[in-house]
Amino acid sequence: MGFKIKKPIISEDDILEENSIGAKSILMWGSANSGKSVLSTLIAKKLAERNKDKNVVVVYTDEITPMTNCFFSNSSFENLESLGVLFTPIKVTSELVFSNLTTLKKYNNLALLGFKNCENYAQYPQCSEDIAKQLIRLLNKEFDYIIIDGSTSFIYNQLTSVAFSEVDLCIKLCMQELKSASYFGSNEAFLDTVDINIKKEIVLLNKIDERGIYDEVFNKVNGYNYKLKYSKDLNDIVEKGNLLLDIKDNEFNNQLNNLIKEVF
Repeated sequence: MGFKIKKPIISEDDILEENSIGAKSILMWGSANSGKSVLSTLIAKKLAERNKDKNVVVVYTDEITPMTNCFFSNSSFENLESLGVLFTPIKVTSELVFSNLTTLKKYNNLALLGFKNCENYAQYPQCSEDIAKQLIRLLNKEFDYIIIDGSTSFIYNQLTSVAFSEVDLCIKLCMQELKSASYFGSNEAFLDTVDINIKKEIVLLNKIDERGIYDEVFNKVNGYNYKLKYSKDLNDIVEKGNLLLDIKDNEFNNQLNNLIKEVF
């Protein structure tokens, strides 16, 4: 396994590149089926491919529907561990995290943290706010890039709630559907309970197709920064359950590459 505990960072110059935002850690959050988990995985994969000397981790916070088995075949894993184990101790240590990473055979610098197939939230202690803060801060210390795939029910998921204030950038994912507008409308009040800085948030409209964009979505998100087209090629790959496959949709790839270049 290619992951080792890193030496302390001497200065910010060691982690910040010369680009527009220069984020090291991001939280993807938004309505159900908006593509949070898929985009989190694709972004992490591209970062790992382009920065082979950097360690990348994806945290799948959903404790209702484990995602690792949805996106990777069993033959893809070097080893398969569970995020839930990290909720048990009082103190989260580097050794504990590194011994419970899910790793892939194809990428020795890309790690996953998530629940395993057939697990559910009742099998482990509930993640406390303190454990969530410890875990995210430790990941920021030990990894070069951290991608947190937030839960749709962020108010009830401590990892997602804490991530709002712990990451460098929040990416709000919206869709061109009325249910996306409904989600932001009904969850607006809950945003007061998390420490989110609007200055470190960008809005991404995802899965844009020929239907156009509903005005109601614009009204709820107050505009947007980026958009990604709907990709049938990506959809086919998702349905095959293997996000390690290459996406051949050039327009989608160009849009995603531009987003990554701007964010990181």
